[in-house]
Amino acid sequence: MGSSSFVSGGEYGQISLLRTIHIYWVWIVHLFIVIVLLALYGIYVHRYNKLLKEEVSERRSMEHKLQQYAAELKHSNEMKDLFTDILRHDLINPAGVIDSYTDLLLEIETDVKKLQYLKNISRSNQKLMELIEDAASFTKLDSIDNIPLEKMDIGSIINNVIESMRIQISEKNVKLSFSPSGLYHANVNPLVEQVFVNFLSNALKYGPQSGRIDINIMDADNSWKVCFADEGEGIPEDFKEAVFERFKRLEKSAIKGSGLGLAIAKRIVDLHRGQLGVTDNPKGKGSVFWATFPKA
Repeated sequence: MGSSSFVSGGEYGQISLLRTIHIYWVWIVHLFIVIVLLALYGIYVHRYNKLLKEEVSERRSMEHKLQQYAAELKHSNEMKDLFTDILRHDLINPAGVIDSYTDLLLEIETDVKKLQYLKNISRSNQKLMELIEDAASFTKLDSIDNIPLEKMDIGSIINNVIESMRIQISEKNVKLSFSPSGLYHANVNPLVEQVFVNFLSNALKYGPQSGRIDINIMDADNSWKVCFADEGEGIPEDFKEAVFERFKRLEKSAIKGSGLGLAIAKRIVDLHRGQLGVTDNPKGKGSVFWATFPKA
């Protein structure tokens, strides 16, 4: 019986030892897994921190670039304003002085040849002043995105434009037709007058002596469509869009404009969220310049 008890104790001791070894191995395996997981986590954290640092660095770099761009844009706008001021004051004033003295000399000069020279100077100076004013106007309009609108009768605006250009109309002996029927209320800015001045001025410049200009306002659903029809040479199909781009004009024309008038008109119409274009005159030779403005 004592021997049997000793054997059982030995077997129990072996079992206990095996269990202890098994527990240690399980613990070691678990510890190894934990160490591996911690190592993997450490690698992940390291890579994540690296990516985060790179992202922060990229954002800082992007912010720096944006700040530089904002500073450059501000400088550019300041230079544009300076350029506009130079155009409006430093250049237009001397041109105005030249114009005044030229007019004075034209009144007192009697020599035919000298008078011809003075007339050439006067015409060239007038073109210079028009170019300066157009460039300044376009620069100003190009830097804004919105303009205040108010309820105005575009028929009255067109009548005012016609009255302001009566001398030019008379000199060209043009028959001008505009017969508004009622009021044409639209949401517009006073700048819209420049569009009509440009359309009428071009119709006079490029139309024939003793020709005809027809102005009409048509109902176009939510807009008023204003049309100026002339009897000029017309515009080739390939140039119909180009004429509204800055410094674009028909080189074959005998009259050289600044190339900015129609670009200014387009910018003003764009600011009104309207449309404009040019088509052939359906009544014969010439063109029809048109623009739309939202009804009030």
